[in-house]
Formats: sequence, structure tokens, C-alpha cells
Amino acid sequence: MYDLVIFDCDGTLVDSEYMNNLATLQLLHAEGLTQYDMDYAFANFVGLRLKHILATISRDTGHVFPADASERYVELVETLAPQHLKKLPGAEELVSEASKHGKICVASNGQRDNVISALEMAGLKKYFEDTYIFTGLQVKNAKPAPDLFFLAAETMNAQIDKCIVIEDSVAGVTGAKAADMYVIGFTGAHIDQNTCAQKLKSAGAAEIFTSLIHIRNRLFF
Repeated sequence: MYDLVIFDCDGTLVDSEYMNNLATLQLLHAEGLTQYDMDYAFANFVGLRLKHILATISRDTGHVFPADASERYVELVETLAPQHLKKLPGAEELVSEASKHGKICVASNGQRDNVISALEMAGLKKYFEDTYIFTGLQVKNAKPAPDLFFLAAETMNAQIDKCIVIEDSVAGVTGAKAADMYVIGFTGAHIDQNTCAQKLKSAGAAEIFTSLIHIRNRLFF
């Protein structure tokens, strides 16, 4: 029994991790930071807000990013989305079924405009009211802190012990566990699913799935 299913967006409902990492790398390379590649991005950037990524790189390299870095990133994502963003197999079936059994919402570290745009392009926005889409700028500390999950539960009037979180990143699983919520790890959007599964399990995911349809069957049938 649950009151609320909390979905991550990137890498959970939409296949956007490659796109987001590509946009980040294009931003970094334009700043002369060409030492970062896609392997590094998948290992270190997934699930984190751009602000956190840039702050870490600034600390490690001493590079000072321009004030419009976030705006440039959003523009890059918008340019890349038509080619690279797509709905993950089983996403609509899972979201639709979950909406019939209880409350649902999205909790993402992504830029709000990008998250809403991604849901719209994937045909999933119709399941989520704007007020049920929670993003990192709404809280003091984004994932891996628990703040975003607490905000979602409070706004949706759901008990913590009756929330189920579906996440694909270590940051997301860590934050949900810190909020004392039940977390399902999803690896289907990752290149190295075995390594991803190990990381999510170590972070505290109670169950690991490679398919969203299997998550639907696990929860509702």
C-alpha cells in the first residue's frame, strides 16, 4: 500500500541522460575544458544539478564559469532534444497505471523548463499537474539531500512511509533513502546496467529493475 509514487524524470521516464551529458560536455568544451568526455560524464554527472557539477569542476580546476552558464545549458538541451530525447519503453504504461492507484508526482534535479519540456515531448506531461512537478530550485538542497522528497510528500499530503520512489541515479536513491522512503532502482537507461545496479543497491535501493514494465507488474499486478 502506498500514498504516493515519486518519479525521477531524466533516465527514469525519459531517455535523456545522454542528451543532458552531451549538453554539459558541449558547455564545458566551449569553456576550454576538453578533458571531460562522455564516460566521465556518465560516471560523475548523472542525477546531479548543473550548479553542483559546475561548482565541483570549478573547485577541481579553478575555472570560473560565466554568469549565463545555466542559460546556455538550457539552450543546448533545447537544441539537442528533438534528436536525442525519447520516452523510455514502458514509461507511459507505468505512469498511467500508477495514477489509477494513487497519487503521482515528479521530483527531479533538472532545470524546471527542461523537465516540463521533456515530459511534454514524451507525451507524459498530461499525467502531472504543474504543481506536482518538483525541481531542485524549489529546495535549499537538491539531491542527494532529502529536501526535494520531503517537499513532494508534504505538498502531496502523503505519509513518508507510504511513498515509493523510482530512481536511476545514486544521488536520487541517496536522497530518497535519507528521507526514509522506499526506493526502487531503475537501470534501463544506462549503458553499463550491471555497474549501475551495483551502485544503486549500495546507495540503498531496495529493488533493482531493468524494465519499467517489470516495475509496473511488481507494484500493481
